[in-house]
Amino acid sequence: MLEISGVYKTFTQKNGATNALQDVHLSIKKGEFVVLVGPSGCGKSTLLNIIAGLEKPTSGQVCKEGRPILEAGPDRMVMFQEAALFPWLKVIENVEYGMKIKGLGKRERREKAIHFLKMVHLTRFATAYPHELSVGMRQRVALARALSMDSDILLMDEPFAALDSQTKSILHTELQQIWCATKKTIIFVTHNVDEAVLLADRVIVMTANPGRIKKEFRVQLGRPRNIEDIDLARTVGQILGELKEEVEKVAKAELDSDWTLENNSFVPGSNTHLGNGI
Repeated sequence: MLEISGVYKTFTQKNGATNALQDVHLSIKKGEFVVLVGPSGCGKSTLLNIIAGLEKPTSGQVCKEGRPILEAGPDRMVMFQEAALFPWLKVIENVEYGMKIKGLGKRERREKAIHFLKMVHLTRFATAYPHELSVGMRQRVALARALSMDSDILLMDEPFAALDSQTKSILHTELQQIWCATKKTIIFVTHNVDEAVLLADRVIVMTANPGRIKKEFRVQLGRPRNIEDIDLARTVGQILGELKEEVEKVAKAELDSDWTLENNSFVPGSNTHLGNGI
């Protein structure tokens, strides 16, 4: 479905040019759930925006089913960290908005809006306004709105980052159920490796700036997945091992050059005898 070929992205600023992405190659099949992880500033969101058509690569290209992506389109819906709902519209009207712009009739878009609100368990709040909802509920509305457009690809940029752990856990389970039901192609950006392994078919680890693909992990675990599962934890540990070097690169660029995770760890070594005699 998607072919990312030799993508570079450079941002020009007053103090010089910044290479956000460097020679990124990636193929994504129809119906895959792919998660991008990496340290801050590695270009994960930039790559997602290029796929969405919100940014243009400096060089290289992204093709969907053989055709270059040149601009944003309804076949690629984006869900951001903020729900970005219209505060003056009711929940059901927010879900209907994209379909209205698309030209769907009132009856059809109302039926579809109710269908997707039911999928995210918000039918009771169809006539509520966004300010009457919790942050997690607003993200459910944003998800229903994205699903209602019936796009081929759903692009999710850290959509659960601002949520509390309990709400996030529920939405993780529901997103897996929705993905299994709709078979949409999902590309998801996160800093959270536990979240990545919980959701993904494939986890793509990116290097520190400039962002390149360092390694790919295939997550061959059954669904629904449990964060406490030992096999999931083992995969998380492997990915964290790959990320450690990249996180250190970012920290050394921002802090003193002699900074290391080992020197700044709060976990005592085995020779400290901490707690003896208690």
